[in-house]
Formats: sequence, C-alpha cells, structure tokens
Amino acid sequence: MATGTVGVGPTTAKRPYLHHVDLIRTTTFALVIFVHTLTSTTAEFSSMGTNGTALLFHATRNIFFALTGFVLMYQYLDRSDFRATGFWRRRIKLVIVPYLVWSVLYWIVTVMWADGRVGEIPTSLSELWERIAWGTAAYHLYFLLVMLQVYLLFPLLRKLIAATRGHHWLLLAGSVVVQVTVLSLICYWTPPAGFAELWGHLYATFLPYQLLIVLGALAADHRIAVGEWLRGRGELLGWLLLGTGLLAVGTYVHRVVFNDAPVNDPRSAFELTLLPFIVVAAVSLYAMGLHWAERHRDRTPITAKVVSYASNRSFPVFLVHVMVLFFLLRPTSDDGQKWLIAHIPQPFATLTVYLCTLAVSLLVVEVLRRLPGSLSLTGRPRLPFRPVI
Repeated sequence: MATGTVGVGPTTAKRPYLHHVDLIRTTTFALVIFVHTLTSTTAEFSSMGTNGTALLFHATRNIFFALTGFVLMYQYLDRSDFRATGFWRRRIKLVIVPYLVWSVLYWIVTVMWADGRVGEIPTSLSELWERIAWGTAAYHLYFLLVMLQVYLLFPLLRKLIAATRGHHWLLLAGSVVVQVTVLSLICYWTPPAGFAELWGHLYATFLPYQLLIVLGALAADHRIAVGEWLRGRGELLGWLLLGTGLLAVGTYVHRVVFNDAPVNDPRSAFELTLLPFIVVAAVSLYAMGLHWAERHRDRTPITAKVVSYASNRSFPVFLVHVMVLFFLLRPTSDDGQKWLIAHIPQPFATLTVYLCTLAVSLLVVEVLRRLPGSLSLTGRPRLPFRPVI
C-alpha cells in the first residue's frame, strides 16, 4: 500500500510493476502488527526490554511514509495529465471514509462498550469528534490522519521534486534540517499553555515524518541509480543497522537509568538518536525487497503469491487488527490477568497472540472485502464470491 490503498500495478499507465514494493509493504505491516502485539502482551509501561524493542519498531511507520512518497512519486511525477483535483478525488476517499467508519467502530466498541458507557453514546458525540480530529479513536488510527495530509500535500511535493531536479541533494539537506529541528522541539521544548494541546498531538501531523516522505519521493525519481548503488552493499547495511540500533537502544537505556526518564516515554519515538536507525532501516528494507524481486521472486512462485496476496490486503488488515487484538485479549483469568497471557508462558504467549491476530484479521478482511460497502470498510473494491464447486 502506498497508503494501503494505492498500489503499483498493471493499471498504472505504462509503468512496470515494482514487485519489491509488495514485499516492503507486507514486511512493514507484519512488523507493525507484531509491535502492537508485543506491547499488548507484555509489561508495556514498566519493561525496558519491551520499550527498547518497541523503540526500534517505530521505524515501521516511518518506512511506510517513505514507501508512500516513493509509490506516489513513481506513479505521478512525470505524468503530463496529472491534476491535483483529480488526484484528491480518487485517492482521498479511499482513506477518509474507512478512517471515519473505523473511528466510530473503535470508539463504540473499545471505548464506550469496554467501559460500560454504551448508554452515554448519544450524549458523548463531542468526545467522538475530538477523537476523530486527533486520530485517537484507536491508537493506530492517527496513521490514517497523517496519510490524508500526505495526500493533500502531494501535488505540492510533486512540483517541488520536479522543480529542484539537479539540486536534490540540497532539497534533501533542507529536509534533514527541518527534521532535526522538529524532533528537537518535540523532545526538548516546552510549549506555552495555549499551544500545548496541539503540540501534544504533533505525532498526528506529517511534520515528524516529512524527511522519510521526501526521501521516498527522491528515491523514486532516482530509482535506477539507487538500485545500482544498493547492489552488493548488504553487509554494509547490516553493520549500519546494528550500529544505529545499538545507538538508539543504548541512549534510551541511558535516559532511563541515569536521567530518570520514564520507561514508557512517548517522546522516545522522536529522539534524534533514533533517526539514523530509521533511515538505515528504510534503506535496508528497500534493498532487501529489491534483492528478492531481482534474484529470488521468479524462483519462488509460492512466496511471490503469498507476498502479492498479503500486500493487497495489508491496508484492511491494518484497520481491523487492533479490534481483533482487543477481543483476543479481553477474556481474563480469575486474578484479572489476560487469559491467554496467564495460561501460555512467554515468549510463546506473544507469538501465539500474534499469529492468531494475523489469521483472524485476514479472515475478517476476506469477509469484509465481499460485502456491499467494501470500499468504505477496507479502502478496497469489493471482491466477488467464488462459486462453490
């Protein structure tokens, strides 16, 4: 998914299908679901191990935004028939309608019903509106709010990439400066009282992710050169991934142990010391996808079919998986613990819940994709029912 709803496929005008995008998309969403499972099945608010691991997995949302910039720019950069209004009309509805539908569903089920407040729903619509405005009806829905902003700004980004050809290193340098400034302000600046609410929801804007969006867009314009540079550099990327990961986790541990930082600090996702790992992880995943598509895809047809299937369903699975997790973990044992966690030893409990979440989410998506209104529920067109033979 470039947004989960945008693909690089045969319908793209005279553009070759980029199979490595499917693997990147599938891998990214599998990791997103894993980290949500990890934090839901372990001591999220007290375990340094859980939070140190989750810290690195914050790269996934940034990778997805890089992928979005890449796919959209690949599709539209050199199209003479591109019109912003037509782009917005086609694309935004594929995100905004599912966003609104699932925001309402999550609010009713995981907030109002879970807290025994169903009777208050008619008088609590202002609460729903506030959650929709900030992407907080469920903890993953802010992601769609950011995607809507990316769509709105894409025509401007497209013009910027086209206008600065020959000077893209300067554009990238400017984006790095903006990124460092924004992250520094998030982590180290205390806003005035009147600005605090907006600043506290900065994660739901495109600003903390703009570098990865620009990086993906530039990579699309220099796709051939990027691919050639990456070939044969797997070992280098591996060492960079290890080094930047150790830097990110090491500085996190230092903040907690020596600076009395909270074990579970939302600002950790925006620490400057995590940024190198995010960039290296995005580049490494792109290199992995490219290597697979060029060297192994034709020799592994079953894997290729699985990747294509998973990629096509990644966006709706993302929409529903938190609801699936909610119901899987809702049953409790006599002492109040989550039943699955109480009866299955770790790490098998987390692995079991993860696999169950994937399986049930895919099953739910297969049903939703075949219902009237599939486009509103999944951001994907309705699939026909296959005849029973």
